[in-house]
Amino acid sequence: MQLDSKSRMRREDLQINEVETTGFMDRHLAGAVEKVERLLPAGWADEQSEVPHRLCALFNGTECLSLVKGLRPESEMSSLHRTRQMLRIAKDYLANEPAYDHFGGALLVPQLARFDICVPYLDQVGGNVRGRIAKLAEASASVDSAVFELFVAARCAEYDRRIEFIDATHETSPDIWCHDPFPLLIECKRKRALSDYELREEAVMRGIFLQLEREAAAKGLTGRFDLVLNVEARENLAAEIVPRLISQRLAAHPQRTVSYEWGSVAFRPIPPSIEIPTATRLHSPDMLQWVLGWNSDMPDWDGIVCRVDGRSEAVTDRIRQPIALAWNNLSEIAIRRRAWSPLDLFGDAMKQITPGEFGIVYLAYHEGARAEIADRRVDVFLSAMKDEWHHSASIRIPISFLIRLYPRAIKDGLPDLIESTVQLYAGAYCDGTLAEDFPATVFTNSLRDARAA
Repeated sequence: MQLDSKSRMRREDLQINEVETTGFMDRHLAGAVEKVERLLPAGWADEQSEVPHRLCALFNGTECLSLVKGLRPESEMSSLHRTRQMLRIAKDYLANEPAYDHFGGALLVPQLARFDICVPYLDQVGGNVRGRIAKLAEASASVDSAVFELFVAARCAEYDRRIEFIDATHETSPDIWCHDPFPLLIECKRKRALSDYELREEAVMRGIFLQLEREAAAKGLTGRFDLVLNVEARENLAAEIVPRLISQRLAAHPQRTVSYEWGSVAFRPIPPSIEIPTATRLHSPDMLQWVLGWNSDMPDWDGIVCRVDGRSEAVTDRIRQPIALAWNNLSEIAIRRRAWSPLDLFGDAMKQITPGEFGIVYLAYHEGARAEIADRRVDVFLSAMKDEWHHSASIRIPISFLIRLYPRAIKDGLPDLIESTVQLYAGAYCDGTLAEDFPATVFTNSLRDARAA
């Protein structure tokens, strides 16, 4: 959302020092935990107690840290139910637990905190609200989508809209009826954080790192290896890439890039034991920046895989045996696959709008890619919407909201969420003023809220 006269369309304009703070989740988190636990079946939140949700495996060295698009796959694809994970990570944050999962908490803590504000507004929503809330304890994979639907409904009620949930009677049922300022439907779609392609690419890079780590340890190397590919990542590349990465140590200037037919490599040596400016959580954003040059606010790389010897300590002021692989893929195929457009999601939402009705679409997706990928995603979407997009003549979509979520941990692991919304309207039959009657932000405070605070 544009909070001032500066355009916020580009990724570089959505960094922590560029965007105004509109709310503080710490004021709401404890209340949100209490409210959500009351909504769930008695004892449900305490189940799966044997499933870990903390970063202990990173501290004792049994796991390496892998980040792709700023996300840790283990945090996003946990076997712990998503709602239980959200509650437990939030409680760890409140308790200042040293092993708190700040990678998962970057989104889950602000998301849970929002319930403290939204739950009272759900009392103003008609239809089967209890049925929608019950989805929080059902299929884990659908929790984030269920949360999004609840938040959209609550925010619309906060805007004094008269709305009600629609029971799904067939495959093309929309989510919400809105009765004013005139009857229309609201459809909500939220894309999962990591695509299958991104997960496959990460798995290949993790495999390359594990082989590289063994070879580096045998030669006593510590530091960050940089790998830029101009071909798609695939497992059989490791046999050629790893020796080139290792041989970079012999170059007169190992940090200078050396090119090969499949890409380029560089090596930035780091001492095997390095003191950092202040004690911090192992693998905190501060530590990753100080030691490995990883910018958690706006990564320059597609991903990083690393490991340090934490001596089983959650908090430390000295890093030992740092080894990392930072990677980018510049092949056109990889960029196209990673810069997927929300257009298909928009098309799926259109199919839910009942013929003969007006509708509003809310789309949400996680954005953590480097600037080139993030900006290309938006450019492709807006270009297609302007020049190529058509929908059935039997429906009218006067306005739509494309919500881009930028959750990331900062400093010592503090969760921070930037929400940026692209507002779309159909110029043929709408001048955009209708958008003022509906919330443009769903997870954070709106401009109207900020002025009223």
